[in-house]
Amino acid sequence: MARRAARGSQLRSTLTMEADWDALIGPDEPAIVAPWEGFADLRLHPEAAHTLPETAAWPELAEALLTLHAPASPVFTSKCDLWPLASEDIDPYEFDATPDHAAYGIAAYIDIVPAHAAVHTSFPATEQLVRALVEDLRRQTLAHPGRVDCVLRPADIDNGPGFAFTLYTAACGATESSARAHWKAVLHAAVLATIRAAIAAVNNRDAANAGA
Repeated sequence: MARRAARGSQLRSTLTMEADWDALIGPDEPAIVAPWEGFADLRLHPEAAHTLPETAAWPELAEALLTLHAPASPVFTSKCDLWPLASEDIDPYEFDATPDHAAYGIAAYIDIVPAHAAVHTSFPATEQLVRALVEDLRRQTLAHPGRVDCVLRPADIDNGPGFAFTLYTAACGATESSARAHWKAVLHAAVLATIRAAIAAVNNRDAANAGA
């Protein structure tokens, strides 16, 4: 749950990242599908990251996708999107922000798939990945308000059943430009934490298999 923002017009010098997770895996819940009809394999075609409709005006999102599709990355992505938040859509308490620093906001999602079958075919392994990601983010501090939410979902990966997750990032600010800068910092932190958690998940599965 979000903590209440400090009273007054000034933000604290540092804020703890707001991060949480949930699992929506019922039979009627939407699944993450990869590949799908419009799927862009950014590992094979990284140049496409900057030509997607979702990234045309948002190079920050394109750079995040490129990081997630680096040659050694333990994950890949399926879909993404980004949208502005009006002041009436922003709950300052959810961001640990004061109302005057919640006038503008940006939110985005990226559907992320663990690349290793040993992880994405296992609910416990994918859940462990998401938990580790959130715990990592909660230990981080920010200079400005921002939050990350992860939703664990069923997945159809290469026509096989599995699990993946949606990474939501959001930030707010007193101006459009400050909200964008704050969101960029949140997105960057979330992407790096995702890669760390996914590497740990692979190592844990390898260790478990070696000890079996």
